[in-house]
Amino acid sequence: MPSNAKGYFLKEYGAWSVLIVSYLVGLGVSHTFAWTVIPLFLALALLINSKQAFMKWARKADSGKAAVIFLGQIIVAAVIMIAIFREDIPRLFPLLVFPAIYLLLNKLAGEHFILTELMGFVLISLAAVLAKFLLTNGLDVRLLVGVALYFTAGVFKVKTLLLKKTQDRVLTVLYVLFSALVYRRMHIPLIILLPLVDNLVVAATLYRVKLQTTGWIEVVTSLIFLSLFVYYY
Repeated sequence: MPSNAKGYFLKEYGAWSVLIVSYLVGLGVSHTFAWTVIPLFLALALLINSKQAFMKWARKADSGKAAVIFLGQIIVAAVIMIAIFREDIPRLFPLLVFPAIYLLLNKLAGEHFILTELMGFVLISLAAVLAKFLLTNGLDVRLLVGVALYFTAGVFKVKTLLLKKTQDRVLTVLYVLFSALVYRRMHIPLIILLPLVDNLVVAATLYRVKLQTTGWIEVVTSLIFLSLFVYYY
């Protein structure tokens, strides 16, 4: 890959893992398959990756080229999705509120503002909803809530590990409890949230491990979440 092209590849590996797991959750709970899931995933990958060019554009870093690359990825992704969903596209219009809110928060408060980060994970969690919609023709709000709550909980966990503040530790615990309450109210099996026990352990102990080990812990907990969601949902 040319060096200039690498500058437009999003290196937020956490975002990529959330996209993949969310998409697999959507496929798994659908209990069916179609070849169109492949181009849909590619379209979603382009949308996620476009963040890199968008941030360069917003920072006025190589803004002309960044704007072209950003809009190009958005257009290609839109064309793919229109070709896949066709007459069902109008039913997806309400989902546009999520990228609109994310871009607005990013512009006004910055990408590291907590609400921006939370909305970013909600936005990626839409992959599960779109995958299921493609295969079953049904928009599943419970699925979005279930997936988004799990991944947004990681925002508080990361802040706790990095900042080690009492406030963040308390918020980590409260958010896990909030997620459990919402799961119960929406009749989603609580056992799916079992991997969030690690968030509680982090808040209680602030355990220290190598960065590579942290990455593997996230991979394992995400795979457990995926398995539990597909099995129990």
